[in-house]
Amino acid sequence: MLKRLHIKNFTVFADADFEFGPGLNVLVGTNGTGKSHVLKLGYAVAQTVAAAERNRRNKSADEASLDTLNLFAALGLSTRLSNVFLPGTQNRLVRNISNSEDAQINSAFGKEGEIGFNFSIGYSQKPSNTISSIDTTKTFTSSFVEVAVPVFIPAKEILSLMPDIVGISKSNPDVFDSTYSDLATQLTIRAPQVPPVLARTIVDGWAKVMQGTIQSEDGRFYFQPNKGNRFRIGLAAEGFRKLGTLIHLLTNGSLNSGSTLFWDEPEANLNPALLRQLAAILAELARQGFQIILATHSTDLLKEFHILSRQKDAKPLPIKYFGLNAEPGEATRIVTTDNFELLPDVVALAAELKQADELEEIFIREDREYYANNRGEQPGL
Repeated sequence: MLKRLHIKNFTVFADADFEFGPGLNVLVGTNGTGKSHVLKLGYAVAQTVAAAERNRRNKSADEASLDTLNLFAALGLSTRLSNVFLPGTQNRLVRNISNSEDAQINSAFGKEGEIGFNFSIGYSQKPSNTISSIDTTKTFTSSFVEVAVPVFIPAKEILSLMPDIVGISKSNPDVFDSTYSDLATQLTIRAPQVPPVLARTIVDGWAKVMQGTIQSEDGRFYFQPNKGNRFRIGLAAEGFRKLGTLIHLLTNGSLNSGSTLFWDEPEANLNPALLRQLAAILAELARQGFQIILATHSTDLLKEFHILSRQKDAKPLPIKYFGLNAEPGEATRIVTTDNFELLPDVVALAAELKQADELEEIFIREDREYYANNRGEQPGL
């Protein structure tokens, strides 16, 4: 479970600290403030730490020394940053190369123990896809904890691209970043005959909403309606495909309690009814011990999370909001709160309120014009 990301001079961030909670973590901000960068960076670091910990468990005591583990992790993160961001050269991930400073990444994982990691990307103008330095004094501690393999769901759905996306990624690695091929690989895991209890409950409830089920066969996905013949998933509504992705990951065990789910703009192509269903599923997962870190532009999703977090008869919903704000040409600033109403600038909400005010003014003006031209009529109640 990702507890902390501290980043300096990285992409749009000069110096930013993210203290993530164990449940829902919601990133809000305008385009260009770095929401997706935080998700991708957190995902790359979580992948690296999970792999390094697996490597340590498979090695002898001497081979699993801190220095060896540090080097293994640093090299792994270097590769994953290139695959996740597709920057061409890693020095393009450095926010300001003119100030002769490296980009620095520090993270912490775990519940009781912690795993810290520090990684630097050089500011050199020379094209480079390798790390510039490893600070072994601030990397893994001797108190190891197991880190589950994370899951990243991109904004674009990929069920309709299965299994072709894996082949495309291998032959043309610059077409899709590795979050797509990673997810495709996780989706190909065969689901057990009897899915976990939580997954089964969510699957049954979601089947009622869709009036059907999503099935997989030979790496391809199909929609089976309650009545009629099944058809390829690409013909199903995209909202069903997006939520079907989450359901399948729960069913096949890729996502389980203790996992971290990164999801970029889960609201895309969902109607209000499906958005409420999604919010309810994510809230239930957060209450059951899943860590969820998502980025959204949806005011409706924010409102629904707020409603769910205030339910008196339900288990408390652990939730944190991160407001990302930036003036033109300036580094992104972070504000953290457990109540989205306290964020100083929720752009989506402000735009929605402004739109509502403008629409109300238009209605009032049109009413006045109508009754001015039709004197004697009484305004309807």
